[in-house]
Amino acid sequence: MNLKKKNRKVCVVSSSRADYNHLYPLMIALKSEKMIDFKLVVTGMHLLKEYGYTFREVINDGFKIDGKIKTNQKSSSSRDIIGSMSYQMKNAYTVLNKIKPDILVILGDRYDILPIVIASQILQIPVAHFHGGEKTLAVMDDNIRHSITKLSHLHFVANNDFYNRVKQLGENKKYIHNIGSLGVLALKNLKLYSREKIFKLLKINNAKKYIVISLHPEIIMNETKNIISNTLLALDKLEGYYIIFTKSNSDKYSNIINDSIDKYILRNKDKSLLIDSAGRELYLSLVKNSETLVGNSSSCLIEAPFLKVPSVLIGKRQSGRPISQSTIQSSTNVNTIYKSINKAVKMKVESSSIIHYKPSTALNKIVNILKRCDLKKILVKDFCDIKI
Repeated sequence: MNLKKKNRKVCVVSSSRADYNHLYPLMIALKSEKMIDFKLVVTGMHLLKEYGYTFREVINDGFKIDGKIKTNQKSSSSRDIIGSMSYQMKNAYTVLNKIKPDILVILGDRYDILPIVIASQILQIPVAHFHGGEKTLAVMDDNIRHSITKLSHLHFVANNDFYNRVKQLGENKKYIHNIGSLGVLALKNLKLYSREKIFKLLKINNAKKYIVISLHPEIIMNETKNIISNTLLALDKLEGYYIIFTKSNSDKYSNIINDSIDKYILRNKDKSLLIDSAGRELYLSLVKNSETLVGNSSSCLIEAPFLKVPSVLIGKRQSGRPISQSTIQSSTNVNTIYKSINKAVKMKVESSSIIHYKPSTALNKIVNILKRCDLKKILVKDFCDIKI
């Protein structure tokens, strides 16, 4: 008697608009693959009201959500973050035990992904991790990213330096794949809004030039206070530009940044606005049509250079990541930030500019690996020593 082979159940977990933007092209490919039973779980900021319930955007893009790993995070305090992580881990057991995925797909370095990866370890579900091997020395994300690498079984990295770093962590090179950036691939295939459509959506004067500010916390509270206060002081000196802020993510000390932005906008209603959650198309369209992107978001290093938009990278949050020619590095000094922004808005990004995150050309390869790899074999890991 011939028994029909069961399709492999591949489950993607997304915790925010940021990782969803990167995972989107892979999710489309997995959803359309006949030999894969595609499942999707959302958690983290997707489920928080203050970040716009962005799981709705995922649904609007045509995806069915098979599970929600709830979070009870009320603030960005250490107590709330730790409490939320333990709450997530408990809920992860319930959701994953119900779906029973053959393999989990996750991306990045968020603390709201770590509990789910730990739960999958206990449940003996192998994990495929994207964007491992990278460095961001000024945030706790760095330690979390490397921890997730050690808890994962397949590794898909964005360039050769990251490949070598994952190998240094003792991972088997047979299971490390340099596939480029899924996020840049998603961007390459995305139809962005015109400047006119952006202004209509946001109800701002069509004639205004604008800059985008995307700031997130540093690992030390005083450095977070310093970066936001001095950036806002630099913006006070800037003339002739509308300022569009994006909301800081749910990291520790994000309340410091968000509260400061709220106060700034109250004082400058005529020249600034805050977008709680821009969504994939709007955020990237905002960057594409801006004079410059300013802040410490990874977008300064990944999306902006690919879009040929100059960026100003402030502070240490992205320390350790490769910097493109179109990115100006700035200290947190007020005058340095001001001068860097003025330099950026006059910069013309050439097509020949070197970018370190290039669009993945390996989508079919990724799907085939997820579809055909020996799950029992990869589940039992060895530490691969490097000869010194």
